Amino acid sequence: MTLDAPCLSPAALASQLAAFGENSIMCVHQAELEYPGALAPGVLLLLGRINLLRPLTRRIPRCYEHNCPLTTRCPYTRDFEDKDGRGKGGRKFQLTTESRAFIRRPELLAECLPQHPAAQWLGQRFAERRIWSCFELAERWLTDALAVVDRAAAPVSGTDKTPTQPDFEGSRRELAACLAILVGLGWLRWEQDGRALQLIRPWW
Repeated sequence: MTLDAPCLSPAALASQLAAFGENSIMCVHQAELEYPGALAPGVLLLLGRINLLRPLTRRIPRCYEHNCPLTTRCPYTRDFEDKDGRGKGGRKFQLTTESRAFIRRPELLAECLPQHPAAQWLGQRFAERRIWSCFELAERWLTDALAVVDRAAAPVSGTDKTPTQPDFEGSRRELAACLAILVGLGWLRWEQDGRALQLIRPWW
C-alpha cells in the first residue's frame, strides 16, 4: 500500500482547502498531473464521503468552465465534454458550508473522520491488535473487500428477492488517506521505519 503522504494534519489539510478559493472546483486528476497544491484523490474521496466536500454527480462543469489550469494538457478533459457521458460523477468536488466550517475549525475533521467506513474498518483492525504492518493491512483490506463482493454477487435464496448489500465501502486510496490523517491526528504512529503503524489512541 502506497501513501500519498505519510502524515496529514487537520490544520494542513484545512489550509490546502482554503487555498483553492470559495468557488473553486477540485478534481481527482489534478494531483495525478502534479498540479501544485492539489489534494490527493483519496483525500478528496474521503472528504466527500464524510460531507466535508460535495462530490459533483449532476451538471458537472466542463474543465474550461471552471478555468482548470490543466485543461490544455489533461488527458481526462474529454471525459467531461459530453454532458451525458458516464463515469465522470464523483471525480470533481466543491466546497460547502461544512467545508468552510472545517477551514475555520480544523478540529472538525476529528469529529467527522470516525464516520468514514475506512476509519471504522481500521478501528476494528486496531482493536484486534495494536501494531499492523502496511502489508498486513493491505492484504486484510483486499480479503475483506473481495468477501463483500462475493456476498453481493451471491444469488438470493428463498422468496426474499432483495440483493445482498455490501457493508464494506471505500477504496484503497481512501484507506491510504485515512491512515495519513489518523497519523496527523496523533491516533496512529509510524513504526519500523515506516513499515508499520501502532495504535496510540482509540477513535472508535
